[in-house]
Amino acid sequence: MDKKNNTPVVELHVEGTAKTIYIWIGACEAWALAMSMEELSLERPMTHDLIISIIDSLNAMPDHVVIHSIKNGTFLANLVVKQNPESANEMNRSSTQHFIEIDSRPSDCLVLASKLKLPIFVTSEVILEAGITETDVETGEKGTDDKEKKEFRSFVDNFDINELRRYMDSDNQDFRGGGPEE
Repeated sequence: MDKKNNTPVVELHVEGTAKTIYIWIGACEAWALAMSMEELSLERPMTHDLIISIIDSLNAMPDHVVIHSIKNGTFLANLVVKQNPESANEMNRSSTQHFIEIDSRPSDCLVLASKLKLPIFVTSEVILEAGITETDVETGEKGTDDKEKKEFRSFVDNFDINELRRYMDSDNQDFRGGGPEE
């Protein structure tokens, strides 16, 4: 949790580098991501489960996630779905696989990637713009004030998933399900 803004943050470590990317997400998505990471499920399907079912019923399969750019401080992502040739339209049947990119919020992509064990790709442009190293934090580079970077690093180092669970359980009872729609 970002204690200053009381907002959940996802920490993505860029494989093969010392870079880390931080993406602020909503409480609902944080709860769904935490549930998925803990491999917990509810009796009834949640929105991300519905998305998976819809894609499956269309004879397709989520393949990977791409966090491809940042616009006005907001990360942009695509869920890449592999459509089987039998379900592709006539023009696309000549190829063995057809990939469809679906514009998505990174937080939703991360939940789906967690649920389905999908690879998460981040473009080099995003890594260059948003990737932070320990050196960046120590030197205060990238235009952010040194004190703020150190506070943020302290927050990340002390992040506790159980604290997020307690927050979600106490402040967001309505996200648990079991309401009139179920």
